[in-house]
Amino acid sequence: MGLGVFGGGIESAKFLSRYCSHLLVTDLRDENVLAESIAALEGLPIEYRLGEHRRQDFENADVVIHSPAVRPDNPLLQAARDHGAEVTMEMSLFIEACPAKTVGITGSNGKTTTALLAYEMLCEVMERAQPELAGKWATEPRSPGSGPSEMSVNAETAAPSRSRLCWLGGNCGEPLINRLEDMTADDVVVLELSSFQLQDWHRIKKSCDISVITNITPNHLDWHQDMDEYIWAKSAIYRNAKTFGRMHLFNADDEVCANLPGAHKGGFYSIEVPLRAGAPSEVRFSGANGELTAAYLQEAAAPSESASYIPIVLAQRDDLKLPGRFNWSNAVAATAAAMLVEPVLLGREVAADTCSAAIRRFRGVEHRLEYCGEVNGARCYNDSIATTPESTLAALSAFDSGVHLLLGGSEKGLSYDALADAIAKHGGIKGVYLQGANADAIEAALARTGMSTPLKRFDTFDEACAAAFDALQPGDVFLMSPSSASFYEYAPNKRFTNFEHRGRHFKALVKAHPLAQP
Repeated sequence: MGLGVFGGGIESAKFLSRYCSHLLVTDLRDENVLAESIAALEGLPIEYRLGEHRRQDFENADVVIHSPAVRPDNPLLQAARDHGAEVTMEMSLFIEACPAKTVGITGSNGKTTTALLAYEMLCEVMERAQPELAGKWATEPRSPGSGPSEMSVNAETAAPSRSRLCWLGGNCGEPLINRLEDMTADDVVVLELSSFQLQDWHRIKKSCDISVITNITPNHLDWHQDMDEYIWAKSAIYRNAKTFGRMHLFNADDEVCANLPGAHKGGFYSIEVPLRAGAPSEVRFSGANGELTAAYLQEAAAPSESASYIPIVLAQRDDLKLPGRFNWSNAVAATAAAMLVEPVLLGREVAADTCSAAIRRFRGVEHRLEYCGEVNGARCYNDSIATTPESTLAALSAFDSGVHLLLGGSEKGLSYDALADAIAKHGGIKGVYLQGANADAIEAALARTGMSTPLKRFDTFDEACAAAFDALQPGDVFLMSPSSASFYEYAPNKRFTNFEHRGRHFKALVKAHPLAQP
């Protein structure tokens, strides 16, 4: 149910076509919209039902695989269950069958950056299973897959063999459902996971072996019934794991994360690790004072003494090219996850080299506070991934002055009050450029603050960008961080397909401007 245009439905159809005697793909979109996806399935024994869903198809099904965008309580899915069908999702099938160790990253913000950084750290000491991903967001290690294994270390801290593979999947990398046969129990899979995907894991009682929750703030409340359901969905990443409460990382700076069942309260990220004999039993990770540290618990030498934490510096803030405190927080989370994958990586010689090297190599992710050139001496940033107020709040924290902020898009049922208060108190915002279907809601929130910052409204995305370009002065910042989803009309007969489309369009506008500079 839901072939889609982003790859997941295609891979599910390919997977099922190998095992099903009759496979029906049904989607509300027609063959013109889905032409590219249908072409990718050419030659497979698939029947298509396009432009509609028929209830009898679901009532007659044995198994229904649905898109993450479809709520599990959809009446058609319920009809399938009522008639004895198993209703599941591609990511649920994957986690049930995956032979490799899984590292899951979720959160309302920062999960992509955290997942990719953790993946690059592991690629320092493991082989990259998908060589086509090399260089996409980071330069290559000195020797791909070797990294610290070239160092002179003892047997206890020797890096994993190059024959072990590191995979990237979930919402970044590629759908891995058709790569299961290429994986072994010695491999590691890093997964970026959404609440939509995770919610079904409560049904199948599955979780990742190792997990990170970067933060939890209101998001997707147009899809989830309420905030409680959203938090519950996110918690599936660890709640059913065999190592509940021991191999899972929570952001202690985030109030919701810090109060999740099983969360540790000790530090920014705090974990208990079953290490080799004589090693510490707990490690706390922190990014305070511009240093990324792992504090190892040292047991007391005598009963009269208390245990202490010995910090080991793994990286410096200047190692990370990305702006903003939140990106430094992502680096801390990624480091904690990568070091938890293999207890051997907690060896000091390996960890310090691996983590700092990967952080220095990392350039950042497209559409996530992405620098995309200058216009009239002002830096332009594409933060199209910012589909929530919390994301824009994080982006704003990276800049002190001269900010021109573009807001607005489609409505997700979110409150803009906290964002409006932050804009009013920022002190360095020179103008707000508002457009989109939720412009009224954002403007009302800003008006309640009594904000003095100039606010201008526009009918289209392009008009808002043009006005901001005209106002830019050398040293300013143009931040396109909409706080909103992208599914709305931005010009006659045109529509953003997703946040990536919006981001690419913005970068094209920057590049085409007469005063543009690289």
